[in-house]
Amino acid sequence: MIPSGGGRVLGSPSRPPADGTCLGAPFHREHAMSHDLTELLNGFPHEPGRISARLIRSADGREHLQVRVELGVLQMAVEGRPDGGTSVLNERHRLGEPAFAALARLELVQVQQRAVAFLAIGDAARALRNADTVLEGLAAMIRRGPADEVDWAEGARFSVIVLRTRAAVSGLVAAGRPREAPAAIDAGLTLLRGAAERIGLGERFETLGDVQALRTLRETLVPQLPPAQRGELEERLRAAVRAENYELAAILRDELRRLE
Repeated sequence: MIPSGGGRVLGSPSRPPADGTCLGAPFHREHAMSHDLTELLNGFPHEPGRISARLIRSADGREHLQVRVELGVLQMAVEGRPDGGTSVLNERHRLGEPAFAALARLELVQVQQRAVAFLAIGDAARALRNADTVLEGLAAMIRRGPADEVDWAEGARFSVIVLRTRAAVSGLVAAGRPREAPAAIDAGLTLLRGAAERIGLGERFETLGDVQALRTLRETLVPQLPPAQRGELEERLRAAVRAENYELAAILRDELRRLE
């Protein structure tokens, strides 16, 4: 039955418009052009191997964090749940419910992505807060979540600890307190060792990529490097990019930039 007013029943067959506009939407050329992202993407280029992020303000004055990806732009809210939905992280008593735990996992992944983006734009304070939120959520998941989510959370802690440590170090350096940075790295390594031992990787600790990334970060805190050591850093950066170890590559690239 066709509703009055000429609307189409959902699921009824229709010929897709040749111009690529949304099904059911009246076609106006001005309307179609307003959905074209070419100008936006050209003004915010994607750089392979690097995290391209920026803060923007919407028409209503709110801040949003944007991240350029290969096929477009991700936009995140800077507070609460990054996708703009209702946060579930305060309802930790429900983490034993598989469906709810899956929602919490999705939000934790989004918050981690936001922390990475904040660090990329140099906002160490907000990167640190977001990383702490993720670590707290992972700890709650480990205590209360279903077995498969616990396994995921145990593994996810590694990259988040590295991220949090990088944010802490970046904040200390920006605040003119670089002498305190090695202690922050040592604290991160202690957390990583505990995480490794929990899942039976204690004996392989020194071979783990995340551990090596933090060791490298500690080494790069030396204010001035002789040319030979600088060349070694550059070679390690190239090797990290070839191996698609972007976490380590970001650390090395930031340090080389500071030495310029």
